[in-house]
Parts: sequence; structure tokens; C-alpha cells
Amino acid sequence: NRGRHANMLALYKQVSVLPKGVELSVGGGNALAHPDLSSFLVKIKNLGLIANLTINHKHIKKYKKLIKGLLYTDLIKGLGISLTEASEEELNDIRELKAISTNIVYHVICGLTSIAVLDNLLDYDKKAKILILGYKGFGRGEDFYNEDVESEIHRWSMYIPRYIGKCVLSFDNLAIEQMDVKRLFTSDGWDKFYMGDDFNFSFYMDAIKQTYAPTSRSSCRSLWTNIKDYFINNRTLLEI
Repeated sequence: NRGRHANMLALYKQVSVLPKGVELSVGGGNALAHPDLSSFLVKIKNLGLIANLTINHKHIKKYKKLIKGLLYTDLIKGLGISLTEASEEELNDIRELKAISTNIVYHVICGLTSIAVLDNLLDYDKKAKILILGYKGFGRGEDFYNEDVESEIHRWSMYIPRYIGKCVLSFDNLAIEQMDVKRLFTSDGWDKFYMGDDFNFSFYMDAIKQTYAPTSRSSCRSLWTNIKDYFINNRTLLEI
């Protein structure tokens, strides 16, 4: 959000009413650049909430000491690393992090990169955990969307069956929709693995604009009030 930092005190007041065990996925921007990130994560842990962090692979070198500290002290349970491509030096940095935690997931965006990125990851890491994200065609994504992106999404859809069973592979709901992932499963298999529609168990918070939304791609945004009331009341409206 143009380099602005979130108000962590306001964010803490929001999430402090949540029950223990709720998972918070922290991202950016570059969340590592926030001066209050570590102290916020300490407070989150003391509340019994679970924090995961998503970073860009380009930030690992600069913030490696900080990231290691967060992993060693268990302030984050999982680390997502967004990748387009990575140099050998960056891959070596990731190896150092994987020596601390096995709960590291590579994030790749279908349509933004070639599906060959999966081969590259598996060549580097035979036990890779990979999350495939759909291409968001709004905001900055709208500016870059073109026929090449559309063709690449189609290629992902065609070739993704080759990777099922080769690694721990997961998809966000947008990727499931864009690649029609459901077609690859039996009815029983789908019921077993599908984790539910957006806004059933999760929702999005913009900590800078201080708004809620069903997902990060939702155009309907509500200003912060009471976090539990927002989730319960708006889910009820969707079910009516």
C-alpha cells in the first residue's frame, strides 16, 4: 500500500477478541519492513493465536536474520515464500530457513509464471510444499493482464495433472476456479480435500485502510468495527 505501515496497535485491538487457535496470515507489501512486526507477533502468540507470514523471496537476503529469529522463537508457525524465479544464492538462503522449519510453503501464481516453475522447484526440493494462487485480474494485476497471461493460465490448467501426487500441492480458491481443479478429483476425493468456499472459515483484513472483506479480491469493503460481529453477521447474510 505505497510503503505505508499498518497501525499495529489498532490491528492488535481488532484481533485480541478472537478465540485461541485462530490463524492469522500476515503479508504485504513487505511485512518484514514494519518496525513493530516482532512485538506484534509476540502479542499474538501470547493471545494463543497462530501467526503465519508470507514474504517475497527477494527479501530473504536482507531480512534473513529477522526471519530466522521469528522461526527459532516460534513467533510464526508457517512461512510462505512467494517465488517467480530464484537465483542459486536465494535458494541457498531458503535452504538455511528450511533447516530451521519444515513448514515452509512456496507460493506461485498461475499465469504470472510458466508452469515450468514447478519443475524447477521439484528439482531443487523433492519434498516441496507448493501453494498455487490464482491470477488476480484487478489492481496491479489488471494492468499486467493480457492474452499471454490468459494463455499461460490455460497451460497451467492443461498440465497441472502431471504434478498431482509428486509433492504437497495446494490451491487457493481462485486457482481452483481458473484451472477447474475439481475435475481432477472423484466426488469422495473432493469432499475429503476441499477446505470450503471463501468466507466460510476465513476473511480478509486490510490493516492499512482498516477494512474487512470476504476475500482480498472482494470489491465490497467494510470499515473496521467489531471483527467477530462482522464475520458472523456477514456470513449469515450469505447463507440466507
